[in-house]
Amino acid sequence: MLGGYISDLEKGDVFKPVEYVITPFMCSEYAHGCEEQSEYFHSAHNSAGRQIRPPTMIHVDKMRILEANCTKEQRVSGMKGPDARIHFEYHAKHHSPAYVGEKIVVSGHIVDKYMKRGRPYLHYYLEVKTSDGRLVTTYNDLTVLRYKQEGVA
Repeated sequence: MLGGYISDLEKGDVFKPVEYVITPFMCSEYAHGCEEQSEYFHSAHNSAGRQIRPPTMIHVDKMRILEANCTKEQRVSGMKGPDARIHFEYHAKHHSPAYVGEKIVVSGHIVDKYMKRGRPYLHYYLEVKTSDGRLVTTYNDLTVLRYKQEGVA
């Protein structure tokens, strides 16, 4: 169910898309945070002649789409969820670069939600496209919801 907590999401839920324009600051700060030193992500002073969005920024896109669609649990503005989660497994496929100044549209849906060994899992699928429809990244994410260590109440 959209509009609640992340743990309220169900198989088949379709996210309201999120749009934003890539800025030089976003790219360079994200690259700094990941200790990525390639000039492609820090400025336009590279052989491409344009600053490129780091491909792993899909993780920020996941946060953006969850922030917009799970209003009881604002991840970016401050975690308010009931339990810890583990970003268990992901696969990102990068189809084309995205550049500073381009408008990005992030969309997606919940592929599955299931129980395994007493723990609930949530499988997301996201797509990142430019506003003109060029596919940038596809992303599958598997998250363990309400994770608690064994022996911890």
